[in-house]
Amino acid sequence: MTIKTIAAALVMGCGLCTAADSLSMQLFRTLAKETEGNMAFSPQGVENVLNTLKKYSAGDTLAELESLPMGKAPAFNINVKQADALFVANNLPLVPGVKDAVSVNFGQSEKAAQTINEWCRAHTNGLIKKLVQANDFSALTAFVATNAIYMKEKWQFPFDPSDSFPGEFTTADGKTVSANMMSCTAKFPAAKGEDWVAIALPYAASAPTGEPCYFIAISPTKDIRNFATSLTDAKYRAIINRIGYAGGQTRVVMPSFTVDASTLNLNNALKAAGLKKIFSYADFSRLTTSQTDLYLSAVLQKCYVKVEEQGTEAAAATAAIVNFRAMPRTVVLDRPFIWVIGSLSANTTPLFMGIVKQP
Repeated sequence: MTIKTIAAALVMGCGLCTAADSLSMQLFRTLAKETEGNMAFSPQGVENVLNTLKKYSAGDTLAELESLPMGKAPAFNINVKQADALFVANNLPLVPGVKDAVSVNFGQSEKAAQTINEWCRAHTNGLIKKLVQANDFSALTAFVATNAIYMKEKWQFPFDPSDSFPGEFTTADGKTVSANMMSCTAKFPAAKGEDWVAIALPYAASAPTGEPCYFIAISPTKDIRNFATSLTDAKYRAIINRIGYAGGQTRVVMPSFTVDASTLNLNNALKAAGLKKIFSYADFSRLTTSQTDLYLSAVLQKCYVKVEEQGTEAAAATAAIVNFRAMPRTVVLDRPFIWVIGSLSANTTPLFMGIVKQP
């Protein structure tokens, strides 16, 4: 094979999409439209929290979650650490048999956020320090399902730091910026299409069994935004199939980079993918015996990715926040309030009325 130089404008991938129109690709297209600058998200992290919601849902909520075209997570030959947790309001009555739920007073929102953020930090090797904040919670929060993913792997064919050089990278808006360009020549699977060039960089196997994992870089020959927002599973599979596993030497030149992404709100992307009713009403009767209406308030995710000469370190933390539609059985009057002594009939005259500004 002729030596090929590939300067990669990068789109991450690790594994194949098998559904005709996978949830992963639908979310990617929506986020590519919504996000300015670098973008990173974990499809697996999203699907993991949705599977937790599915585990405890019933009726229309279960049917809606089951209708999503979620994929099957492959077992890779690299070590990927994953963890799930369920944080439930301390006033939420649970169905008998629900185990490992962590009781939280969401009315104390600062402490609740700290508890969840500390869990995220512990399960992402300290990379995700703050997924949620205090104003994400209130006394109306019923429970939060969380997932964390962490990986740190070396390349099968590492880049020699002595071959790295200061180079130029052309940004999406046509500007030129300086970048640390890494260079390596090895048996990399690579291919070129009508409007793209792509390469797959294998990770060194660190687990005894499993499917090989790659860092797949796809560089469009034209506008990255148009390419990303129109990328379908069919086109992605075509690119993967073209890359193949042909022998021969390929040279790759690419920048080292770090993406410490802001927390993403995935509500719009999930609604576009088919989740509708769950954001207005949700049936989680396999988790709680509460008769109070529930709904999915937000799905939040934060990612960190670092690609350098030695390999890749990446982490993601995801949270699905479910709220009470009506007031829960515990009402905390910890702010000034109006008080009335009288009847619940609207047309009757109260005996007394007042305001408590300071007890």
